[in-house]
Amino acid sequence: MILIPERIRERTIAARVRDWPRILPSRHRSAPVGAGFGSSRFSSPSRKFKVLYAGEDFATAFAEAVVRDRFEGKSRRYLYRPSLEALCITSISSGRELTLLDLTGAGAYELGVDTDTNRARDHQVGQEFSEALHAQIPDVDGILFDSRLTSGRCIAVYERALPALSGQPPIALLQAAELVNELRRLDIVVRRERSYGVS
Repeated sequence: MILIPERIRERTIAARVRDWPRILPSRHRSAPVGAGFGSSRFSSPSRKFKVLYAGEDFATAFAEAVVRDRFEGKSRRYLYRPSLEALCITSISSGRELTLLDLTGAGAYELGVDTDTNRARDHQVGQEFSEALHAQIPDVDGILFDSRLTSGRCIAVYERALPALSGQPPIALLQAAELVNELRRLDIVVRRERSYGVS
């Protein structure tokens, strides 16, 4: 994928991140700003770099990391306590301004790139775009984009910029003050164990 540097520059901003929530597996709580390889919206399909994600608010981080599309077409909404117990939450801040490609709003359209880059449920186009951006524009630290679930802002920070980040000591997700209200707002019931009966 060939990008046009002039267009990229027009959509690049410098911004600090302050206390953006990040939900991660509890087994990684010792590295709140660590990242691993995996398949996600802007991850490297060839595993050339790692990406860290955070959301601007709890509702967005919870939607992106926990809920996703699991309740589509379902009248009853259940989450299971063991899966929540396996998660923790931190807040991410940057010690300097990050150079971010701003794909919020009409960003992809204005750049002239496939709008599936930041909108589609399937991540292939976004991954291909991200790998090209990472390789061709080496001073970009990451991507600012809208969650397709909540429309809240999210950030994807490339591995090369992780030293600029710091994270608060994580706490168990079940201890997060915002969790109860978010579960209530989404009408989600937390069960102790999965039931295999007819629902």
